[in-house]
Amino acid sequence: MKALALLGALLAACSHGEARPGPITAAAPTGAGPAEKANPDGGSPGDSATATGASAKERTASGGAQEPRVAGDEIGRGSPPASTSQERGPGKEKIKGVEFLALPPSDKPLVTIALRFKGGAADDPAGNAGATLLAARIMSEGGTKSLDAKQLQQALFPIATDIVARVDKEETTFFAIVHKDNLDKLVPILVDVVGNPRWEAREFVRLRDAQVLDVSRRLRQGDDENLGKEALGELMYRDHPYGRTSVGHVSDLHSITLEDLQQQAEDLFTLDRLTVGISGGYPKDLPDRLATALDALPNRGAAVAQIPPARPNPHPRFRLVEKPAEATAISCGMPWALSHKDPDWPAISVARSAIGEHRQFNGRLMQRLREQRGLNYGDYAYIEHFQQQGGDASTAQNFRARHQQDFTIWLRPVQNENRLFALRAALYEIQRSLREEPFSPEEVEQTKGFLDGYLLLYDQTDARKLGYALDDDFLGMGKFLEQWRASLRSVTADQVNAAWRKWMKPEELQCVLVGPGMEEAKKTILADAGTPMHYQKDAQGNVPQKPAALLETDRAVDRTSFGAKDPQDVEILPIDKMFE
Repeated sequence: MKALALLGALLAACSHGEARPGPITAAAPTGAGPAEKANPDGGSPGDSATATGASAKERTASGGAQEPRVAGDEIGRGSPPASTSQERGPGKEKIKGVEFLALPPSDKPLVTIALRFKGGAADDPAGNAGATLLAARIMSEGGTKSLDAKQLQQALFPIATDIVARVDKEETTFFAIVHKDNLDKLVPILVDVVGNPRWEAREFVRLRDAQVLDVSRRLRQGDDENLGKEALGELMYRDHPYGRTSVGHVSDLHSITLEDLQQQAEDLFTLDRLTVGISGGYPKDLPDRLATALDALPNRGAAVAQIPPARPNPHPRFRLVEKPAEATAISCGMPWALSHKDPDWPAISVARSAIGEHRQFNGRLMQRLREQRGLNYGDYAYIEHFQQQGGDASTAQNFRARHQQDFTIWLRPVQNENRLFALRAALYEIQRSLREEPFSPEEVEQTKGFLDGYLLLYDQTDARKLGYALDDDFLGMGKFLEQWRASLRSVTADQVNAAWRKWMKPEELQCVLVGPGMEEAKKTILADAGTPMHYQKDAQGNVPQKPAALLETDRAVDRTSFGAKDPQDVEILPIDKMFE
């Protein structure tokens, strides 16, 4: 059974489309909605910068920082405040004043080096949203004191590597994966990127303009799904350090100066904030060599940003972004305190998978919105911050550890006539899972069987193992994946339902819709007016006959309240005001 689960998970990881481990609920598939013309993986806003052979400048000049394939393949997330009482990650030590976390050397030819700094977008000064990401981009792409931007690319290309700067809310990581035979060439370049950046005015203008375009063109005009996700993040985290998108706002980026970015780097990228991670087939003297080279970094920076608990914000619950489009992107979510350390994590992970595992067909949302009704391409749920990063995203979430987390639902774009029905259907399924239709023992066991194999994919490579070890260290815990897998096997249906009822609060969900005709949508949401399901017609212009039970469920969905109580609960924003 375990072998079959692992095989199914492996096939899921290799698939270019949605993977099908088998439906949990009985469903009569009636065909999926039309596939998106955009990237089927729904690529996320640029939160990474890359210095890479021959192509980094061309990528940024066209708008958006796109992470290279090796980074997406090799590289999660976070939770509660650090605690020194718990077991820490492997091989943690200080060498010449530099903190190292080195995994045991392997027999693999590749070596991963990660320079993880405590500090990220949450440290952006007021009025300078996007400063940390832009500083990291200039450092990793704009050249060093000894190499200009072009020379940096030319130096990295022959050794087949990239230097990636990943910026999240609380940490920034510069990392590279290289063949061990090329370590002697990589190490001085990597150290120079963080210790001796060039800060050239020409590169500042180029990369700042590229980041502005990433917001004003890609995010606003060509990426409605991630527009919705980023808008939801700002909605959920109003008046919180996470409350500005990491890529920044247009007006802030225009006002940032090169001197601002140099100061930001001096505040964040210092020895007291640094942990160096190493994995793969590295030589024994590599930590000592890195410690000697990194000694030139400033010893101390500014105080680390404090991350208070996020509190539910009552108004508005719905943010409607007015934008011309043939379909509407929908994202819902709420902050919560669930963390990797929480004893409820294994049970909640089962509930999440049963509701809607990323790019899998086993979830109720996927089965009932896409498969039964053909509403859209996919419907998923997440129990911690999720950032799409290529086709391997479900297992590529390292270097994004956070002390504040959230639950989110992602409904891929829905035809406008069915968007509010789809939103109601998601709310209906969440509410039913808490009352009339809890997770059954059979559903829980099937989901556990899938996860038992699927979780083995999370740390297949030395680079991913290092990512999880660094995340564990950042959060003050150890062996998260190992503990999750072990605890999962003993979880019961009663525990899953009890944890789900404890944590899931449908009345606190906030939603963002991106599409046209939002004045009418606002009226419908406030009035709880009817939003019947419109099924697609066949080639002859007829609607195929649907099962009576499905039509009865449609009527129940249409009676589900949106939960908006007064006009303050719903706001409309024009697209040109988003992230301005």
